[in-house]
Amino acid sequence: MVKLKAEAMKKVKILAILFTIFLIGCFASARSSKPHSEPDGFRGIKWGTEISTLKDLEKVKQDKSSDSDLVWYTRKGDTLAIGEAKLENIFYSFWMGNFESVWIDFEGEENFEALKKELFEQFGKPLRSEGIMRNLGKRTGRELSPTERAGTFYAWWGKNTEMWLSFSKDLHKGTLTINSIRIREERKDYEKQKDKERS
Repeated sequence: MVKLKAEAMKKVKILAILFTIFLIGCFASARSSKPHSEPDGFRGIKWGTEISTLKDLEKVKQDKSSDSDLVWYTRKGDTLAIGEAKLENIFYSFWMGNFESVWIDFEGEENFEALKKELFEQFGKPLRSEGIMRNLGKRTGRELSPTERAGTFYAWWGKNTEMWLSFSKDLHKGTLTINSIRIREERKDYEKQKDKERS
């Protein structure tokens, strides 16, 4: 069983909150400039695939405070590269046993530029940092942190899939997340219902 660092899990939670706050509201009108280019999953695993049908995934150890409905995995023999970009980790997320997202870590500006080039070629023009940060500041009503201001962000929004590429110049680290929109919406509705039942 692979142990996921506490720092990485904290980062997952922070990004999940940011997605909820502004990706839905800010990017609803943003679409890939290359029709039919959006992925329907990742590396041969389609969104919604049940974990029970996959034999090459290894469960990641999570802290007890993590959402028990959301489980992370790594894939045996996964190629830690996309195009010329070298990757640090690739995590596969399953909600209620169904494949819903991928979280990819990388380090260094060279890998960020290589990954950005690959994504631009495959999926077209994204929404850029300036629009994302402007909307983030307005929607959260707070001052952005130095890390957020120093960061570079790109987002692609399709009918079925959303992608988010970020890089911190301060930390020299970045992430690429690829998510199923349908399952994210199902998850959001489910969590709303759970909140109602608790109140």
